[in-house]
Amino acid sequence: MRGHFIIADISGYTRFLTEAELDHAHGIVTELLNAIISAIHAPFEVSSIEGDAIFMYGELPEQVFGQTVLESVESLYSAFSGALETMVINTTCQCNACANISALGLKIVMHCGEFVKTTVGGRETLTGPDVIAVHRLLKNHVTETTGIADYLMVTQACVDELDLERIVASWTEHTEEYEHIGEVRGYVSSLAAAWAIVRGRTSNKVEEGDAWVSAAADSTAPPAVVWDHLIDPWKRTKWMQVEGTTVEGEVDGRISAGTEYHCAHGGGEISVFSVLDSRANEYITMMVPFTPGTAFRYTSYLMPNDTGTRIVTLAAAPISVDTGETVPDAAVPDSAAFAQQVIEVPTGRLIAMADTAAELLSLSSA
Repeated sequence: MRGHFIIADISGYTRFLTEAELDHAHGIVTELLNAIISAIHAPFEVSSIEGDAIFMYGELPEQVFGQTVLESVESLYSAFSGALETMVINTTCQCNACANISALGLKIVMHCGEFVKTTVGGRETLTGPDVIAVHRLLKNHVTETTGIADYLMVTQACVDELDLERIVASWTEHTEEYEHIGEVRGYVSSLAAAWAIVRGRTSNKVEEGDAWVSAAADSTAPPAVVWDHLIDPWKRTKWMQVEGTTVEGEVDGRISAGTEYHCAHGGGEISVFSVLDSRANEYITMMVPFTPGTAFRYTSYLMPNDTGTRIVTLAAAPISVDTGETVPDAAVPDSAAFAQQVIEVPTGRLIAMADTAAELLSLSSA
């Protein structure tokens, strides 16, 4: 089998545990590990808890969009940092453990390759040279070489497998060498810097109170799979039923706020879908063409549930493309019903594709 292997490792753990009150220190680390685990969703799966680290993996389905995988990994740091900041703000204890919570950090390594599942002592484990390699990567010189404390290191194998060249182009190149493994090339980014961007971003979402029309539908696929179908241009071409989709305005190689999808309908007709805001696996806000001279803004929210994902789409009233002012309903007869159809019909096709992909992924991992 081929897959991606991720290890999220709490840095500063040994010193923190040995120089602080054991009961408080253990409770803090446990809470942080649980925060990371809560952010792990299919197609990722926890393989094992290894002290201060979590080893997880995911099989590589065909045509997976690399940005989806990468941002699912980066979301682990968001969960960790959010939990850490909450503890720092809320604690009133003055013991060494509670006073030094902020000294803890997180490093994540990611590698792609072959693996075999085996059962030892009634527990399923992963084996193979690439599984060994990702564990060896935890012993590295990243911080000494780059000065980055909380980092994500992605190996060249993953860059090639997931087509991440445009995204890692601005990252720091880094190479490690290990006995019996040899040279391992990769790229490093600052997780703290990425988290600061997420926190500082002004959101652009259609809230329930602002919705002009709304729609909700359920998918059996997990949020990451639905998200993959939402943002991947190739998949959008399929469920939008257009002739082709090109992307303009990627931000550091990613589809993000400022990106445009140009959808070709044939006969020279092009419709432009502009991304206004997004957060991986959670929501995306877009401005889309509506009737001639008008457009409307909508947000699709991905809400995980026991059976997969509930997709809730909220759309604001249409605006004039020229003035930006809201267009009265009377100016566009049956506009609300038309907007409802514009939202619901493509979403139904998206769900059908995502459900099929989730089923195939489930069968391959069985």
